[in-house]
Amino acid sequence: MKRTLKTIATLAALAWLLPSTTASAQDAAVTAAIEELERMVEGSYWLGDSTVAILRQAFGPRTLAELDWLADRLAAMAADTTVSEPVRLHAMFALAGAADLDRSRRGKPYARAFDLLVQLHEGGYDRALSTIFRLDPERGPAYVQDVFERSERPPLCRWSYDSGRYEPPQCVRGYHTFHRVTWCRAGDMLYRDTVSQAWDRTPGGWRGGAAGYPPPVPDGLPEHVEDWYRRCQR
Repeated sequence: MKRTLKTIATLAALAWLLPSTTASAQDAAVTAAIEELERMVEGSYWLGDSTVAILRQAFGPRTLAELDWLADRLAAMAADTTVSEPVRLHAMFALAGAADLDRSRRGKPYARAFDLLVQLHEGGYDRALSTIFRLDPERGPAYVQDVFERSERPPLCRWSYDSGRYEPPQCVRGYHTFHRVTWCRAGDMLYRDTVSQAWDRTPGGWRGGAAGYPPPVPDGLPEHVEDWYRRCQR
């Protein structure tokens, strides 16, 4: 029974890759990518070498239709909430590998993979955001900046010494309540270096808050960065 369920899961995942009528089904490289996917679905959780090599055309030119077809199926895997998180994550990593601008990698970047990662994030897959940020030194930060500006800011939580807790009531769990919302996460990517440099300038360097109390704010933060820090890091 366990093997049967695993086979069903494998076939369901392969449905993303198996085309109805296409010459790619007979292509050895594509077949290798499909076999790699099957191994990942059955538990090894690795999808990379063959698929990324195809999308980067590392071993020869491919038609745009072939590249788009394979990339779309990777994006569908990453977006599918019915499969395991490792499968989704590694499908996303395969797209990231295809888009990677690192000149030391074989082949050439498949530029459309960046747009598919953006679609993944816009569709609700939050884990794509940090990958997008790192992937392209220009487009990545620009997209994260746009996400930051479009996202809702969490309330400013303040420690009440009278009540011995954070206020307003939404801050019942202190800074952990809002630490991972999109606005905070995007700001962390954008302002991490600015905050680190501010701590370097602050006498005594980085200081955490005493038990049960918020940490201090480093010296010299720009006003907008300080606002982010107070909402997301305290």
